[in-house]
Amino acid sequence: MHIETERKFLIKLPGTEMLASLPGCEVRHITQTYLMINNVTGEEKRVRRIEENGKVSFVVTEKKRITAVSRTEHEYEIGEEEYRVLRDTKGATELTKTRYAFPYEGHTVEIDVYPHEIGGDALDGLAVLEVELGAEDEEFSLPPFITVLKELTGTKEFSNKTMAKPRDSYGNNAEKQ
Repeated sequence: MHIETERKFLIKLPGTEMLASLPGCEVRHITQTYLMINNVTGEEKRVRRIEENGKVSFVVTEKKRITAVSRTEHEYEIGEEEYRVLRDTKGATELTKTRYAFPYEGHTVEIDVYPHEIGGDALDGLAVLEVELGAEDEEFSLPPFITVLKELTGTKEFSNKTMAKPRDSYGNNAEKQ
């Protein structure tokens, strides 16, 4: 278990081809399923299917809020069968996204791009950027091609768990009621 300290921003989406061509950029296609969210205690449990360069992995993540910027985080890999069982948990919510992760001045910048059915018109031409820090007050800079519209750290706006949609009885995303 470790402490995750990250800041999040709503940004104008740079071209995805340009992002993918950045030195060291890793492109991941992620299906993220929330199994448990407790807004009172700040605890959540999720499972992810991550596809990168033709390789697929499955990861369970458990988090608990400490502050608006920091959370405890425990992650571990599981097999595909366990993933399928967890993903099909009653009441689970899910989203998909493509993540572009690249190094910049000692940090890893992660830009999440959501399909229209997840973010709708609210995210048309936009993306969510995350940068993990070593401390809450750590200084950092973003690449000059990034246009920040506003900080999202500590808000529910455009958080993955807020945008995740319920799964229907067939295992497909269903629209929120």
